Amino acid sequence: MVKRIVSAAVGVPVILGLIYLGRTYFLVGIMLLSLLAMVELGRMLKRIGLQEMRTFLYTAAFFFPLILYFETTWLPSFLVMFVLSGALIMIKGYPELRLQDLSANFMAILYVAFGFAHMVLLRKMEQGMILSAYAFVVVWLTDSGSYLVGTYLGKHPFFREISPSKTLEGAIGGVITGAVGAALFCAVLGRYLPIENVGLLVALSPVLSVAGQAGDLFESALKRQARIKDSSRIIPGHGGILDRFDSALWVIPLLYHILWLRANIFI
Repeated sequence: MVKRIVSAAVGVPVILGLIYLGRTYFLVGIMLLSLLAMVELGRMLKRIGLQEMRTFLYTAAFFFPLILYFETTWLPSFLVMFVLSGALIMIKGYPELRLQDLSANFMAILYVAFGFAHMVLLRKMEQGMILSAYAFVVVWLTDSGSYLVGTYLGKHPFFREISPSKTLEGAIGGVITGAVGAALFCAVLGRYLPIENVGLLVALSPVLSVAGQAGDLFESALKRQARIKDSSRIIPGHGGILDRFDSALWVIPLLYHILWLRANIFI
């Protein structure tokens, strides 16, 4: 528990500091996290019995955040090249490389590289600093709330086969703390900075909280298949990068696309 608290006391200010600085500081931080998370996921794939296409994965983890930082319109062409190059790698490696290996590596790219790239996209939006901080506040408070409520009040197992320690009470507690935290975040910060779409952000917080818990369960399912407890031990008391960002990898893409749709379609 002490290690967990100390790591959080160091990690939270670092993330918030990078969000505040933005620009290349934030980009470099996200690229590093993306690469480390991809290393962890590649190891999981190997433990599950799938082949890790290492160069393919690491290149995507590095370049997708970079490409989306400079020019989002390059993404379709870049994605097509990746799909074709992945298929060529499978052809070259056949029959050792199978379709399920290629599919798993594509999933890894969508999950990790695209997930972290969306953090760059969200930060680039108008009021991106506030939106990014809001997203992490929802994630962190959902995680803390579900852990505390589940530990002291949890009685009914929730997705026992994936994560035996998860409880329904913990899940509900996480949604409540995430929503209350989002409302307080908007109320307090709104005294000092103008926040657009406050009502939408407060209304979205329960949805994002549920998405964050789904992201946590998804990574837990991967770890259970790989028969490991943590994705790595890089963060004392917390495990790996994926263990800390599994919820954010679902919450931030969802938040970004809801805001994008609202701005571009449902104006």
